Amino acid sequence: MKNRRQKNKQQVNASALSQRFFSFLSRPLLLAGLLLSIPAFYLLLDGETDSLRFYGRLSYACSALLMSLDTMIQWRRNRVGRHRSGKMALDIGIICGCILSALPAPSDWGVVQWLLRLALCAAIVLRIATLVLQQVRPGHLAKMMSLAVLMLTSAGAGFYWLEPNVNTYSNGVWLAFTTVATVGYGDIVPSTPASKIFAVFIVLFGYAMFSIVTANIAALFVGEEEAALERELHADIRALSREVAGLREELRSRDALYANLLHGSGQVESTLQSSQR
Repeated sequence: MKNRRQKNKQQVNASALSQRFFSFLSRPLLLAGLLLSIPAFYLLLDGETDSLRFYGRLSYACSALLMSLDTMIQWRRNRVGRHRSGKMALDIGIICGCILSALPAPSDWGVVQWLLRLALCAAIVLRIATLVLQQVRPGHLAKMMSLAVLMLTSAGAGFYWLEPNVNTYSNGVWLAFTTVATVGYGDIVPSTPASKIFAVFIVLFGYAMFSIVTANIAALFVGEEEAALERELHADIRALSREVAGLREELRSRDALYANLLHGSGQVESTLQSSQR
């Protein structure tokens, strides 16, 4: 019986871990569309040939298609409760921006086109941050460290692709780390418009990511102190419970003794009265 309970408990813990793991994949179509729009922007910005710019527009079209499918699924799911959020409005705005970006346009961007495309990039980065960081809870240090490492490796690949001064992938990761940490040693710096824009968004996303990492590290130490204090409180409560139980037992024994004395004195009185008669 005990082994069966332990087995059921392990199954429950495994299912809970799997649910927490797949919570990041609760909206995979939206996440895939958002991530696909990032290389699409740089293929259009830094593409030297018509074929690269065509692939950029095609990536934008696929991104809009994936996000449209996800938005339709969320709309049908929330239609009964009539629950609409600002995030869905943001998703629709990003979809419209991706559709417009997929249309043919001159390779030389004007001021208005630059502003619109940068606004779309900012909205995409904001949506990625809300989609990923909303699954993070205090105490999930391992999950946050994994996300931080993934962000650094991806940012290193981005700098290796966009920055001509970065000759190796390791230098790209180094530039990503110094950019996120806002150290600025100056040995490698972004020099092209594409790498500068990429650095801006990496800094903004890195602020949120690494602030949560440091907060989780601090919460780890605070959690240890709280656990020790909780153990002391539980020990005190158990000691008080034992003391109260002992006092109750002593009172019961005294009550029983007092009842026996009363009963005995009553019998003595009845015996004396009968003898006098």
